[in-house]
Amino acid sequence: MGTMRPSVAWLSGGVAALLAAAPLSAQPGQPMQREPYPATLQFGTGLINIPVAWVSSTTGDMWVQTSAKTIPSFPDQDRQSLPSLINTNLAMDTHWMGRFSVGVSAYSQNPEYGFFGSVLLLRDQGYLPAVAVGARNVGPYKCEERLLIGHDIRLDADSTYEEFCGYDGFRTAPTLYAVATKEFALQSLASRMPAALMSVSVGMGNGLFSDDGDLGEEYNTKGTIAKGLFLGTRFSAHPTLNTTVHLMVENDGWDWNAGLVGDWRGLSLGIYGTELEEGSRSETKPGRLIWNYTKLNVSLGYNGNIYDIARGVILRTRITDLTREQQRLRYEIASRERRIRGLEVALRRAQAGELAEMQRRREQLESDLNAEREEIRKANERLRQIQEGRQPTTPPPATTPPPSTTPPSTGGTSTPSR
Repeated sequence: MGTMRPSVAWLSGGVAALLAAAPLSAQPGQPMQREPYPATLQFGTGLINIPVAWVSSTTGDMWVQTSAKTIPSFPDQDRQSLPSLINTNLAMDTHWMGRFSVGVSAYSQNPEYGFFGSVLLLRDQGYLPAVAVGARNVGPYKCEERLLIGHDIRLDADSTYEEFCGYDGFRTAPTLYAVATKEFALQSLASRMPAALMSVSVGMGNGLFSDDGDLGEEYNTKGTIAKGLFLGTRFSAHPTLNTTVHLMVENDGWDWNAGLVGDWRGLSLGIYGTELEEGSRSETKPGRLIWNYTKLNVSLGYNGNIYDIARGVILRTRITDLTREQQRLRYEIASRERRIRGLEVALRRAQAGELAEMQRRREQLESDLNAEREEIRKANERLRQIQEGRQPTTPPPATTPPPSTTPPSTGGTSTPSR
């Protein structure tokens, strides 16, 4: 491997100076607000590729992230399909009890997978940095290299697929590491905004951080500071109260990387450049199809809390049930209101019919009553004339006999007396 460039040495010295000056910016007696770290490209929280000594203080915090990296594997890229040209990675990291984290990562579309985790041994307090130990690529895929494409599948002569190691020299499962991280606060850009933070991390590891699979310069031509040594720094600021921007620079043991991640209410989008010192892809470089050229990476992630999400799901389920019940009650009320309107119409019609029938009956009774009164008047007038012994000038009109109140007699006839 090549020697370290002067610019790389200057950057390393700057990181060391920041680590030495970090405690000077912290105010004694006041706890510093910690800024959550974003998810790395491939394994849990950290910088770009390297881990940090940090675990969320809130139990159940979770990071889910997917990332993509273009890695040509054929000399003629026109022969390569998009799924094989872009290597994707999916990882989920969970933090517990403020002391340890555990997660799982799917390395590619095949897919291969591996577990990872860390334990926080010492918290960042005073002049002492936080210290953590951890593991990566815990699983059956032992010959993964740093880009996590060491395993592949192929079609055998009997038309069955089998897994195989593309690079037999790697032994990276598991990869163990130790890392120290120191954070310090900077002047807030605005009084109402949270303070900007800066951190530096330094660590050592084997496997993915140091094993080159006996490939030598084909695997890495320059960028390594010391075998297994990785370091990096992060600057975090808040353009708005709900937005966080992370600027990160690191050396992952092999190459120099830089990235920018924006976070808004737990949703994050990252753009990274890796292997920056290698330059553009060239057919004459060793490992030209996979390693030793600058690559562009993108990531999309989400950060939340498992318990909050579970409570939110339960709450949303309850809200859905209540909404459905509300809709059912509204439908029932509307149906009953329509029924009430129909009954009211029927009642008004019935009342109108009864009133009309009663009016007709009243008129008939009044007519009958007036007729009876007229007959009584005429009978009284005739009786008065008879009593006075006067003969009527005109024959009395035939009167309608009153209705009999007793049944007619069935005996013999009687002769009226004179």
